[in-house]
Amino acid sequence: MKEILKHSILALTILNLPTFGLISFNPALGSLAAALSLVSLALYYFFIKKSKPLIALLIIGILYYSISGFSFTGELEMFIKDIFRYFLFILSVTEVAKNTTNAQACFYLVIGAMSVILNALVFSDEYGRYAGFYINPNRAGLVCILGFAFTYRLANKKLKLIAQLIFTLAGIATLSRYFLLLLLLVNITSLFANKKNIIGLLVGAVGIVIIINTPAFQLNKDRFNALESFFSEGEVKTTTITRESRQETWALYTDAILNNALIGNGYGSMQGHQGDTVGIKVGVHNTYLMVLGEAGILPFLLLFIFYTSMVFKSLRHFSTNPEYLYMSLIMASYLMVSHNYFYNYIILFFTIWLYTRLSMDTENEENLITE
Repeated sequence: MKEILKHSILALTILNLPTFGLISFNPALGSLAAALSLVSLALYYFFIKKSKPLIALLIIGILYYSISGFSFTGELEMFIKDIFRYFLFILSVTEVAKNTTNAQACFYLVIGAMSVILNALVFSDEYGRYAGFYINPNRAGLVCILGFAFTYRLANKKLKLIAQLIFTLAGIATLSRYFLLLLLLVNITSLFANKKNIIGLLVGAVGIVIIINTPAFQLNKDRFNALESFFSEGEVKTTTITRESRQETWALYTDAILNNALIGNGYGSMQGHQGDTVGIKVGVHNTYLMVLGEAGILPFLLLFIFYTSMVFKSLRHFSTNPEYLYMSLIMASYLMVSHNYFYNYIILFFTIWLYTRLSMDTENEENLITE
């Protein structure tokens, strides 16, 4: 029963099945998957051994929802649902994350990445950026780079190379600038752990060559041509690469954030849901700025300190578990390009997964010292 519930939660969470069912099929199927996810979490919480929840995320959630709720003028029912789902997930998923092995997490991430490749090869469209189960190419890019980080702990070298190639192909198919930048960062950082990890850079190069020379990948022409320009003679198309950059989006919210930096502008005001509140219809695409702009300085500082501290804690384990650093850098940086943090259960799950690993490893080290 425990394993069935755990794998149900992993599949529904990591593969984004509730949202995929809702948007790609029909609302009834999406609602059923969402209900199954909530029931699985509730059953796991009440009937399986409980682990102490991640207090920092609980405090961040309490501060964010309570302060942003003061100025909230939208639909109350949806606001309450968002609160309920967030806290249920944080309370219930800790034990799931604690009992999820590297291989199990990597397995579901591979399935998610393969859905992106299938989307690109079989269900291509005019948009030319693919996301598979994840609907949003940027979220799919997050899944692919997280999966790539997990491959460094795979013992079987053949499986490791195959998995890295899958994540690379899928990540490129998203045409996410975030994925490409983090793929380079992770590969370079991995060389400090082991010079043999240069194979990861070679896999990335092979993936790019395959994409460029496979007509079946019908990618967005502008972004694809900009990517291809890096590997051909002639001018690199930096204009396309930097068009509609995140910095331009963040700048739109500068006045709204600075004018209400203490308690923010209210829930949803930075997410494009209530564009009339601040006069902007597009979301801020930055979790740190979203929290600051919606709930003020206090939850913003706590969120920033929490993720920054995970990066520094990961550095302590770099010699034994370098993938911790890759993951902490991935998640801390991903919050700079997305504004759906409190209902992005993938980032929340892997945040809790990494935190539990860091805590357990630190505790084991301290026990060894005292013995």
